[in-house]
Order: sequence, then C-alpha cells, then structure tokens
Amino acid sequence: MLQKLSDYFYIEYGQHEFNSKRELIETKVGIPLISSKGSNRGVYGYYDIKPKYQNVISVPRTGTICFAYYQEEECCIDDNCLVLTPKEQISRELMIYFSLIIRKEKYKYMYGRQVTPERLGNTVIDVKIPQWIEKRKFNYSKIKEKESDKEIKIPSDKLREFKIIELFDIKGTKTTSLKSLIKIGKGKYPYVTTQATNNGVAGFFNKYTEEGNVITVDSAVLGFASYQEEKFSASDHVEKLVPKFKLNRFRALFLTALLNKEQYRYNYGRKASQTRLEKQKIKLPVDSNGEPDWQFMEDYIKSLPYSKALEN
Repeated sequence: MLQKLSDYFYIEYGQHEFNSKRELIETKVGIPLISSKGSNRGVYGYYDIKPKYQNVISVPRTGTICFAYYQEEECCIDDNCLVLTPKEQISRELMIYFSLIIRKEKYKYMYGRQVTPERLGNTVIDVKIPQWIEKRKFNYSKIKEKESDKEIKIPSDKLREFKIIELFDIKGTKTTSLKSLIKIGKGKYPYVTTQATNNGVAGFFNKYTEEGNVITVDSAVLGFASYQEEKFSASDHVEKLVPKFKLNRFRALFLTALLNKEQYRYNYGRKASQTRLEKQKIKLPVDSNGEPDWQFMEDYIKSLPYSKALEN
C-alpha cells in the first residue's frame, strides 16, 4: 500500500529567528542548533537557547539538500531545514528508516525545483515496512555519508577572498507588478520575486524586462541568491549580479551556494542592499595565478550525483 509522507508527518519550515546567527555565542554545553550541514547530524553548534524540537526529522532545503537526520534529543532547527514532526508516536528505528527514505529523494530537487513542505509531503512511500526494521538496533552515528554529500574541502592556500563587486556589476531590476503581468497573460518568461523557494520564481508570463544568465539577489531582507538562466521580469527588491566573467549554470550553482551561506549576515534590520552587497566577500578556489578557478568550480558541480540533469 502506498501513502505520502504527509500522512505520517506535519511538515514545516524551521525557526526563522536562527537564520542569522551573528548574535549567538557558542558554548561547550548547550542546545544543538541544526542547520543544513551534511555531517554531524546537521549540528551547526551548541548555544544557550531554548529548545523547540525533539524526536523529529530535519531535512536540509539548501546545501546538502534532503540529507535528512533524525533528531532524537532536544534541539533547535533553523529555517534552512524543513522539520518533520510525527502525527503519531513512531519508534526510533522507524524515524531513522524514514530519514533514509528521504535522503533518496535528493535527485528530485535542483536549482529550479527546491524542496518545500508540499513537495516533500507528496513523496510517495511504501507503508509495507520491512519487518527487520523494528528488530534492528541502528547506530545512527555509523551511517556513513556519501562522499558527494560532504562539504567541499579545499586547502586554505588554494582559497582567496573576492569582493562580489570584483566579480559582478551589481544592478537593480525594473520593478514589474504581478497585477500587470496577469493582465498580459501567462507565458514562458519567469517572474522573479524575493521568495526563497522555487528559485524565486512566482509564475511565468508573456513579458520580460531583464536579460538572463545573471544571479538575482533578494534585497528586501536576507539576500537569497538564485541563478536566472533565461530572460525574466522581477518584482521590487530584486537586485541582479551581472557577471564580469563567462558564467554558465554550473559556475552559477557553485556561486549561489556560497552566496546563500552568507545569509546569516542579514536580517530585517540589516537588509541585503546594493551597498552591502558591494562590500560582501566570498572565498573562492583559485588557480596558480591567484584568479578564480572557474574550471574547478564547474567540474565540481558536474561531479555531483544527478548533475547530468543540468546538461539538458
């Protein structure tokens, strides 16, 4: 018999208040804060904070997407993750089993199709769970990660900081209202907004105001970055990074992943404005001349599982 994950779990975004971690002071003993890391159960660090979750599954929606972990102990989970809370009591072994099922769903998501509560909830599972699951005592810490799910490791002498403005021209986009687009009618051009899901796209219409092959950034609040390969229109508070180098989808994915790791710098009182973006820096792998190693970045993305889907 087939059912959906939403039949077993309430699915919600994690805690937005921990999206920015600038004010947190790490302690040796404290409550674990879970983020989108693909190692150490997703633990970002330990802090003197009030726990919200226990006996839930955390599912990264950025970084190591869908690399789910069962969180048995009290914890907090930031909104880089989805949180699955069982609707009824589920054993530890079954929670781990569900976590492993979710990990296998990674192939369904990419830069144009982000993991959301609705999409994850619609994941179909076979409820005829193998009998050995309940009998087996999992040592969760020994469930090994695939090499591709680990964070990229680059020697520090192969990294160099670059200002975003060294790599891109930072420009605004022409604000187009959704109401005006609805009057024109649906079409093939994406309408990019400040939402941090579905690549920022809120619909497709018969109008564009911007050329593609750029990275867009939400300047309303947290600086969510996404790659726009095609021509598009945009709502207000959408900035664009126009490359000073040859950009393609593989290099763009590498860069947006790094840019989105910098979202902790921004909050409702400190928005990702053009002025702040001009000062922002990211660390990139460099070649023997100390310049960005674009080929390395491209090859790295191509080495990831299911990257063939990006070559179409």
